[in-house]
Amino acid sequence: MAEIRKSLADRFEAKVERIPFMGCWVWMGAVHERGYGIIGLGGRHLGNERAHRTAYRLYRGEIPKDKIMLHKCGNANCVNPWHLEFGTHKDNAQDTVRMGRLIVPNNKGTNAKWAKLDEDKVLEIMKAKGGVKGTGTTLARKFNVSKSAIYAIWVGKNWKK
Repeated sequence: MAEIRKSLADRFEAKVERIPFMGCWVWMGAVHERGYGIIGLGGRHLGNERAHRTAYRLYRGEIPKDKIMLHKCGNANCVNPWHLEFGTHKDNAQDTVRMGRLIVPNNKGTNAKWAKLDEDKVLEIMKAKGGVKGTGTTLARKFNVSKSAIYAIWVGKNWKK
């Protein structure tokens, strides 16, 4: 006998854990590479959708094509449709700042993963400033950086004190 496929709503509900003290509905199913829940829409030919978008459509209605969903609770795993509302990418960026979730890495100087120079090398470069012609090229080769990186240090654009 052929297996009867569960409805989207039933499959959705089976993957939700309601957290009463938070009001959030936490997605317990598969997740997208960015951490958002995903759910199949009913067959390979229909594809997948982010679970919070499915929640909104199931409980509150359609989502305008030009809108994204904002998690007003700040919890990306939440699929409670009453914690979601329409917005724009600009609204989402403003929410990120307002909720204190914006992480701006300190990529200055040796903190940058790609840094080729450290303070000692920069001091050596600074000491060579105003040297004979070709000094910039020689230092660039020595430290495996561009000549413009050497000149930017010399003029104080990079590695400011």
